[in-house]
Amino acid sequence: MKRITIALIAILSVFSACSPVTGGEEDGPVGQIELASSSKDNIELPSDGGSGSLRFTSSLNWTIECSEGWVKINPMEGEAGMARLTISADANDTPQTRTAVVNICAGVTKFPITVSQDSFIPTFELLDTEKEVSSRGGEIIVRVRADVDYEFHCDADWISGASTKAPRTREHKFVVEPNTSAEERTAMITFCADQTCKAFTVKQRPAGTEADDWKNDAFVHRSLAMRFTATWCGYCPYMGTAFDSAKSQMGSGLELVSLHGEESDLEFSGTNELANRFRVSGFPTGVVDGRASIPNYNSTATTATVTVGVAQETQQAYPAKTGIELESSLDGTRLTVDLGLYIKEADSYRVTVLLLEDGIYGYQNGGSNNYEHKDVARLALTSMSGETVRISEDNQIWTKTYTADIKSSWKAENLEILVYVEKPYGDQSKVAEVEGAEYGRYGDTYIDNCRVAKVGTEAPLELK
Repeated sequence: MKRITIALIAILSVFSACSPVTGGEEDGPVGQIELASSSKDNIELPSDGGSGSLRFTSSLNWTIECSEGWVKINPMEGEAGMARLTISADANDTPQTRTAVVNICAGVTKFPITVSQDSFIPTFELLDTEKEVSSRGGEIIVRVRADVDYEFHCDADWISGASTKAPRTREHKFVVEPNTSAEERTAMITFCADQTCKAFTVKQRPAGTEADDWKNDAFVHRSLAMRFTATWCGYCPYMGTAFDSAKSQMGSGLELVSLHGEESDLEFSGTNELANRFRVSGFPTGVVDGRASIPNYNSTATTATVTVGVAQETQQAYPAKTGIELESSLDGTRLTVDLGLYIKEADSYRVTVLLLEDGIYGYQNGGSNNYEHKDVARLALTSMSGETVRISEDNQIWTKTYTADIKSSWKAENLEILVYVEKPYGDQSKVAEVEGAEYGRYGDTYIDNCRVAKVGTEAPLELK
């Protein structure tokens, strides 16, 4: 009899180790709770919050029991059968890992789930560590990601900045003065949080590195052909072919942008504003240098000839007063564009910066389901009417840094930056002599110059 009792105790011990915790039979019914094969009885959460889930089956109606307030469970009760729990938590701002037990209760049965969350680890890092600056100076941006307070200081008086503290990610803008020395100079901007410091190096090229010949030499002049289009427009591919032909004839002297209208698969938010300005009454319509409309002729050769004619007319009648240099970078989905304008003539200009995507394959009425869409406007970094740049003296340099978040679905290797600058006609007569072009009254400005460069590249100033 003694041997039988010992064996029974051993069996009960094994059963207790592998089953949910239960009370006595007198306390209520015993429920059976089983986790799904894909679920675990422990949930691990990162320090910044997040959630986890599990699935289980209960033979009875069930409720949730947890004494820790930082754990959030949804739902808190349910009926017998299959169920799914979502367990989440707010960010853990303590230096200790925290743990809680969540009990799934069915009758007197309690099935424990362990929830643990990592301790808080402060983030403090520079997303960039150095920048080379033109001898002419300008603006630079230093990006810091931190969830602690920090301060910064610079060891050079030729760099000035504003903000001193910030949570999480912050862009600090600094102004660099022109370097009049024949030597390169270097400065260090140091960011410190408690006892941790990180350095950002600024190197500025010596005076004369960027030639001042721009004041006397002519700028390379590029024209801009805008094409108002849509994927539902059956005639639009003909103008696309014509514009490609015009560009092949002019090379880098002509840049293109495709502006898709409403209900197009590639609709651009700024198209309507430009279409209203240039009195576009139907698609496709072309506009060259903001001066003349190009109808969609039955012959793509005719459309191309008229487009080239207007562009050449602009370049002959209106020598460029502005030169453009730009540099861009992409960090994840964060786009940064550094722009420099060399301006020979005092006036009030407007500069527009757009992000374009090339090589998009998709549906096009009149084309195919795998039609290649080129030079498609995706994002405006300025307003569509342009940012006003007022220059009170001749031969001035204007710089500006633009930033924007882009969609992750856009292909980085196909992205380009388009910059175009508008100038008032002033005392200049409005030339309108190309046969086949429709010269409208589009206001008192025209496109003086433009520039396109792939994202992640540098496009220096071009002189003839």
